[in-house]
Amino acid sequence: MTPEEAIQSARKLLKERIAAREGNFLNLAEKSIFRYPRSPYLKLLDAKRIRFDDLKSWVEQQGIEESLRILQAEGVFFTVDEFKGKTPVIRNGIRFWCREPMFDNPFLSSVYEVRSGATRSAGTRIRIDFDYLHQRALYDAFLLNIHGCLRAPIANWFPVFPGAPGINSSMRFGHIGNRAQCWFSQVKEDDLKVNLEKKWGTKLIFALHRLYGYPLAEPVYASLSDAHKVANWAARALMEHPSCVVYTFAASAVRVCIAAAEANLNLKGTKFLVTGEPLTPQKKREIESVGAHAVPVYGISEAGVIAAGCDKGNAASDHCHLYKDTTALITHKHRVTHSDVTIESFLFTSLLYESPKLLLNVGMGDYGEIAPSACGCEFARTGFDTSISGIRSYEKLTGEGVTFVDTDLIRIIEKDLPGKFGGRSTDYQIVEVEDARGLPQLQLLVSPRIKSLNETEVLSRFMFLLKNSEDSPESWAQSGTEMWKQARMVRIKRDSPIPTASGKILPFYVMKTKRRSTETSREAQEVH
Repeated sequence: MTPEEAIQSARKLLKERIAAREGNFLNLAEKSIFRYPRSPYLKLLDAKRIRFDDLKSWVEQQGIEESLRILQAEGVFFTVDEFKGKTPVIRNGIRFWCREPMFDNPFLSSVYEVRSGATRSAGTRIRIDFDYLHQRALYDAFLLNIHGCLRAPIANWFPVFPGAPGINSSMRFGHIGNRAQCWFSQVKEDDLKVNLEKKWGTKLIFALHRLYGYPLAEPVYASLSDAHKVANWAARALMEHPSCVVYTFAASAVRVCIAAAEANLNLKGTKFLVTGEPLTPQKKREIESVGAHAVPVYGISEAGVIAAGCDKGNAASDHCHLYKDTTALITHKHRVTHSDVTIESFLFTSLLYESPKLLLNVGMGDYGEIAPSACGCEFARTGFDTSISGIRSYEKLTGEGVTFVDTDLIRIIEKDLPGKFGGRSTDYQIVEVEDARGLPQLQLLVSPRIKSLNETEVLSRFMFLLKNSEDSPESWAQSGTEMWKQARMVRIKRDSPIPTASGKILPFYVMKTKRRSTETSREAQEVH
């Protein structure tokens, strides 16, 4: 498509789908759940004797979201650990285990597979087909147009395949007639161990694009310490265009802006589409300090982009409009594992026929605020009148676009490290902090009562376990641990683990810092 064709198609399709939202949901639910004998949802629905006609009646009378709340109250939902097969489903008098492939969309063909960004595990396997990429490309056109950069030069800064964002966005941008001019990768392709099928499959994707006369930009190595390469690209692009786009992780965007400020480069007019981790107020301030603009893009690999920011100002740094024609979102009270905190967890439901995973009230480990939005932007005028903000994770620690999954980390913190270096499970703790520039950092606290400790050896062992403990040699952890090494993301600190307000020592602790004139105070948000 040309960019003009893409935006016209996007506006037309999105309005049509908003108008047909309830019908689309019921059609998908009937075919993919109630008429699909292998659906994992049938066990929960059958236990409560809920039939399609019940759901149809609820939707017609009360709408999708209220119907989903009824289902949730009846026990028809999955937590993130149930979805990933880490814990059994025990509800409504039944007990069973799930496997992630059970949630695959049976109506899709599979062109290639990517992996979500969960460190240590192989990540969620996501099957991608061209119909899905076409649908998602239209949202890219819509978002770029809202921010006045439908034809602006684009660069990606994402790890190479099998990571999802780089390859997916490259093909989507090409599809709407505005190919990414550069693809910078934080990790070297040669440093990743992938099987021959994926290696040659990747080469085939690029070869086919060249054959059809529309070549994709191939990845160029730019480590986190090479952020100046991305900053230089943006500065050069702005010499010839009023705006440019850099699509990357939130922390990587901050690094580009720091590099630009140090080199006195002009980034005014740069739109950073930031994803993979929270766009905190400090990260947003760092990006805006050089005249650039941060656009939050919130998504999950299992369902694609869920929401994105508009061109209107908002007090919340990560204010996004929910793509409500493709996703329905409600919350439910969830008691966080290994904590005594209860939060309002997001539950996602797929409305898009082309979604890689079919979700019906499925948690993905995130929580935040949901509210009506009437900002008057094109999102709202199209019907995307629900906003989400304050998006955080309760089951993973996130930094540089890479995530720790809590159920995977517990064994390292509570068993592996004490077994190797001594002490007890409560002598080690991971603390998530954000420095003065908005860059994420993880402190590995080790109790001073453990004597004669080689800190370098502890850190090396910790990183080794992250990268090598899983059976799969093609884990996203290869990219993740490499990026964390570059950023010195994890640092040892000899200090006693921090107790919660109730006196518990948890494996994880999220620190909120208030900076005063003379000191930094500890103020904790007990989530992990």
